[in-house]
Amino acid sequence: MATNDFLPFATGGSANVLTQAQWAALASVSTGFQSGLADSKSVNKALRQSSIMSAVVAQFIVNQTGQNATDDGTTATLIANLLAAVRASSNAVVGSMRNAKMYVTTASASATFTADEIIVESVLGGLTYRISGFNKTINLGTTGSGGIDSGSAPVSGYVALYAIYNPTTGASALLATNATSAAVPHVYGGANMPTGFTASGLVSVWPTNASSQFIVGFQRDRRVSFPFTLALSSSSSAPASFTTLSIAALVPMNAVSIGGEVLAGSTSSANITLGVAADSAGNGQQASQAALVTVAVCNFKIDLIVAQTLYWKASVSTGTPNMSIALSSYEF
Repeated sequence: MATNDFLPFATGGSANVLTQAQWAALASVSTGFQSGLADSKSVNKALRQSSIMSAVVAQFIVNQTGQNATDDGTTATLIANLLAAVRASSNAVVGSMRNAKMYVTTASASATFTADEIIVESVLGGLTYRISGFNKTINLGTTGSGGIDSGSAPVSGYVALYAIYNPTTGASALLATNATSAAVPHVYGGANMPTGFTASGLVSVWPTNASSQFIVGFQRDRRVSFPFTLALSSSSSAPASFTTLSIAALVPMNAVSIGGEVLAGSTSSANITLGVAADSAGNGQQASQAALVTVAVCNFKIDLIVAQTLYWKASVSTGTPNMSIALSSYEF
């Protein structure tokens, strides 16, 4: 348990000090004690006021950083820990980004991520740091800082990108990790953080192709967009109630919302409906519907309740149905 060496002076119930009213009226408060003997009550009051504040600041350091506030006659460590304590008290949210961008025009193992500012933390609720002017490249073919944390990038899966920070040197970089089988945390939780880097923040989760490369896409802040990709194409009997549709091949476990397009069609002019929702109860339902047409189209954006799962239902009054759902974006 961290300790505080800075103890308040003369705080007992019978302490020999001036009252606050007496102290406020004392001329020495503004002039300081002059030559001769100073009254002990006055001196004790002065010492108590300064020692209480030093004890309070030192305890703030201890509480916020878990580091000792040591009275060894030096100031460097105290200053550093006070700055860390202030950062730990920040109300900034880890992973928050300003004007973040990543643009992959051709499938590649490398990409550049930029942001005006990124918030990283040592742990959730821990020390907070702001990285400004972030402009770093990630290469999935390498390991360590600027590459993947260990092993190889997944085949037709997902990689998470973390902005990582070394508070001692001020260095920053990107670090990738496999995010295919489980949602990754907002602060890097793996065992392969590069030496000296103690803070991180999740800045991207991106699909990979069969060659373990970033797919074509664009990211703005926490939204990743990609070319329309079919999640469903069906010409068989449509479900009358909301039915699950796995979208694990299109969006990562970390996705919290998706965007795309639904197209409802029939071989005959008919009353057509194709709806999507976040669960079987129809929460967040959005639908394409029209009367006496052969096709109806609409765009949608839906929050996900179950990871990588969308719900859909459809109806066609006559003819053979032709239903499709395509995705083009997600937010994480």
